[in-house]
Amino acid sequence: MQSTPPPLPMTQRPTDELVEDLCLALRDVGVRTWSLPDDERAISAVQSVQLIYSLLKSRNANVQVRIERLSDETSWQMETLLRECLAFPSVIPYVRDSDGIRSALRCGICQTRERPDREGIWLCDICLTQAKEAIHSLLPMKGLVLLRTYNDELWCKHANAETVLVAFDDYEPLDSTYCKECISDEQSRREALRERTEK
Repeated sequence: MQSTPPPLPMTQRPTDELVEDLCLALRDVGVRTWSLPDDERAISAVQSVQLIYSLLKSRNANVQVRIERLSDETSWQMETLLRECLAFPSVIPYVRDSDGIRSALRCGICQTRERPDREGIWLCDICLTQAKEAIHSLLPMKGLVLLRTYNDELWCKHANAETVLVAFDDYEPLDSTYCKECISDEQSRREALRERTEK
């Protein structure tokens, strides 16, 4: 059996092939969005997008129609992802679903809003406030459970056996719990983040 010849170097590939290579690289970034910004393979995928796009730009190739079709094929906003890949590392290119929400930042409860970053509690600002109110009122909210426990391995850093905690109700076994102080700390962290971003 004859060996498959190695692919041509990128600079020698036909333009239509390079456009498809760009689409593959964008898909690769999309599936690795959860591991950004630290994973080497995800960073390599972003750099591939940058390299291929620069080659296509030097040839005056128009990729807009193909990128629009790629958005239809994937249900991801690929034009936005391309722009953010080109701006990396000043922008982290988290892929956006068709509704515009970055999937890696989608709120774990409402599923319709984003949290500000990958740190802290995986809730948007509104659901975070509602979780705090649920602890105060002892009225549960959809997607979270309220609990007290004698198992100290389930306590947050502020808790004791009398502390009311919230936890996501879809994790088995239960791993992270949060009290009112945890939520207040997270709200303060986000406020500081906003202030730094606005400067």
